[in-house]
Parts: sequence; C-alpha cells; structure tokens
Amino acid sequence: MLASTGIKSLLAYRALRKMNGRSADKAQSKDSLITSSKLSNATTPPSVAAITGSAYAVSKMTDAPKIQRFLLKSTLSASVAGLLNAGLKRLIGRKRPRAETGPEIKGPALKDKFNSMPSGHAAAVAAVTGSIPRTSGPLLLASAAGLAATAVIGKSRTKRDAHHLSDVLVGSCLGFGVAYAVSKLEKPVEAEVENLNNNKHLRK
Repeated sequence: MLASTGIKSLLAYRALRKMNGRSADKAQSKDSLITSSKLSNATTPPSVAAITGSAYAVSKMTDAPKIQRFLLKSTLSASVAGLLNAGLKRLIGRKRPRAETGPEIKGPALKDKFNSMPSGHAAAVAAVTGSIPRTSGPLLLASAAGLAATAVIGKSRTKRDAHHLSDVLVGSCLGFGVAYAVSKLEKPVEAEVENLNNNKHLRK
C-alpha cells in the first residue's frame, strides 16, 4: 500500500508539473504576443490613423452612415491625438524605462530614448475607443472591447520597457479627450455643412 501511494503521489506530482509547465507556456505565449513588435508597429498613431482611414474609404462604398461616421471620427481623433502626442513628447522629454543613460526629465528632446511621456500607442487606441458611440447594447460591448484593447496596449508598452505606467495613463487620457472634442465639434460642423448646402440650393 505504501508503494501504491508513493506511485500515485509521483504520478500526481508529474501531472502537476506538466500542468504548471503548460500554464507557464501559455502565459509566456501571451506575454510574447503582447510584447511583439507586430502589435507595437500596428498600434502607432500613424498606423492606427491609416487603418481607420482605409476602413473609412472602403465604407464609403456601402450604405452604412453610422459606421462611416465612426471611422471618420476615429481617423480624425487618432491623427490629432498623434500630433498632440508627438509635440508633448518633444516638450517633456522624459526618459524611457529602457534607456540606460540620461536624466529623467531632459526638456525638448528628439532622441527616441527621451520620448516616454505620453504614450502615443495608448493615445491612438484610446482615441478610436472614445469614438465608439454608446447608444445600444452591441455598441456598449464594442466600447468595452475598446477599453480592454487600450488596457492591453498599455500593458504591452510597459512590458516592452517603452513607457512608465504614468505615460500610458496620460496617453490614454489624451486619446479619450481628443475623441470627446471631435464628437462635440461634429454636430456644429454638420450643421454648418447643411446650411451651406441649403444656401446653394436656394441660389439655384
């Protein structure tokens, strides 16, 4: 009986080791996906603006005005957030976590290792997420997915030692703020365009 118990214990131990190994492999694969250069390249402000802009161009061929408006606002928001982010990076000049030398705050800087604050990736993804309308169940789910994506990008940037957590938080706030401003400006601009079109018809 002692031998049987010992064998069972050994088998259980080996099974546990295998399970732990698989869990570690899964965690490692998730980490490698999050920290991959492909994800990093796809979520830069220019890439996000290009993706949403291309999607908007394609959507013009369909009869989906809501999707077109969302994609247009996303493109504008991501572009503006990217420009503002680039300016702030140069003004603040904070050192990236992976930088080995240099002061924490250097002032106006052009070198990549001093481009930590704020995170452009977080700003771009948050700008798209903030552009999603929240008027129905499916869209609320889309917003939740967007928020989750923003969190994943934030984790990606910190795990790659490209940003401090505060850089990601500021970048996200910048993206959401720009999206909010664009949505607020949308109605006055649409009203002005409509007035111009009405005036053209009256003149004819």
